[in-house]
Amino acid sequence: MKVEINIEGLLEKKNMKLSDLEKKVSLSYQQLWNIKEGRTTKVSFETIGELLKGFKCKPNDLFKITK
Repeated sequence: MKVEINIEGLLEKKNMKLSDLEKKVSLSYQQLWNIKEGRTTKVSFETIGELLKGFKCKPNDLFKITK
């Protein structure tokens, strides 16, 4: 089982760009891009909280689980 952060799907659903999200959270564009591209292997609870705040969503919306 693989757990991913569904930034791409939420950006599309919320009609946002990565730069729009960057303005709403205390994360850099590079950090967001790395998470979106799956180049980050560990994400802190603080980062998860920032993403939830930026997207105004619930954890179930943020995470994507694949087999």
